[in-house]
Amino acid sequence: MAHGLLSPSARILVAAALPTATDVDTLPWEQVHWPTLLSLTAYERAEMSVSLLLRRAPSCVPEDVRLAIRGLDRVAQFRSAEFEDAAGSAVDALAAAQVPVLWLKGAALAMQSSAGFGIRGMGDLDLLVAPADRIRARETLASVGWSSPVVEGYEHHHHDAPMLRPGGLRLELHTSLLPPDHPFADDPAGVWLARGVEVGWGHRRVRVLPQPWHVVHASTHWTWSHEGTVGSWQYLHDIHRLTAGWAMDGTEWEAVVTNAREMGASLPVGWGVWSAHCVTGLEISQHVVERLRGRRSLLDGLAERQWVLAAFRSPAGSPSVRWSRFWWRRAMRGLGDAGGRWPWAVGRAAQLSPQSDPQTIAGRASRHRLARWRRHLARVVRSW
Repeated sequence: MAHGLLSPSARILVAAALPTATDVDTLPWEQVHWPTLLSLTAYERAEMSVSLLLRRAPSCVPEDVRLAIRGLDRVAQFRSAEFEDAAGSAVDALAAAQVPVLWLKGAALAMQSSAGFGIRGMGDLDLLVAPADRIRARETLASVGWSSPVVEGYEHHHHDAPMLRPGGLRLELHTSLLPPDHPFADDPAGVWLARGVEVGWGHRRVRVLPQPWHVVHASTHWTWSHEGTVGSWQYLHDIHRLTAGWAMDGTEWEAVVTNAREMGASLPVGWGVWSAHCVTGLEISQHVVERLRGRRSLLDGLAERQWVLAAFRSPAGSPSVRWSRFWWRRAMRGLGDAGGRWPWAVGRAAQLSPQSDPQTIAGRASRHRLARWRRHLARVVRSW
């Protein structure tokens, strides 16, 4: 049922996240809204993977769509080469300065893949250093072309304001893996650095999280920090690469369960891997999912429906942020309720500009609220 909640365009996008064994003939090509697919592709930075899928697709794909995705693919490949060069110079400079570094997320995956940074698009490079090494790391990165613009609001964040490089490349220097005031085990950067393992990246040696810990971090980052709504495609893509070859109930998944419990993040990890299993067919046993999420309750079906719809901003999803977050909090079973330690309460609230009139904004919203709910309920009825 979860996969069926996705729009035809989202189903094509999800298929592009999977290994090339995907049977393209079974995909809903005749129902795709091509502008939506192109928009989703660009938003999720999935250009290279979607381009590869469309090259294997039937002739019903319009020629103008093929040309458009080919152009997006060329730009994405150029950008991935820029990221690879920038990451290489950063690795070399930080190693020469003897700054211990843990590479995270997409960069870590790329450094362990034969495809390199062409494995998928990314918006920035993420790396973790100990707080005591932060200034020295920034100075070292500045020596190889990374600038540090003055940006307010990062004084108590888990990473500095993004460092920039000509061409718009971004790098986030972390001193913690999660935002402040999260409800999980507050392991310092040194503990995470110690969990890392050294791997070869060409002629270089880099430090990354072992795969079970990478799964835990990626799942918590997507389901908790991004509320399961941002970076959905990248998460589904990465989880398949990280778990390739794992037995459904094997030692690697046992390590994920153990690590998630040690971190106090069983629920976020459970919802992440459940999503990947239901939407993409990730090979994981129900036993592992239940050990992470707990036994399924009567109302979990409604939370699951909302979760899938929110992942790719489906039109059938809730038009109310408050209602969406109600179901998100229910999925997390109150995790973070004590003291209001939810992700949107920690540095993510949008501020009104001085020119904004709260009364005007409220009035404009109220005029459209009823119409939005009518459309939403109609879509809910059609989707059941």
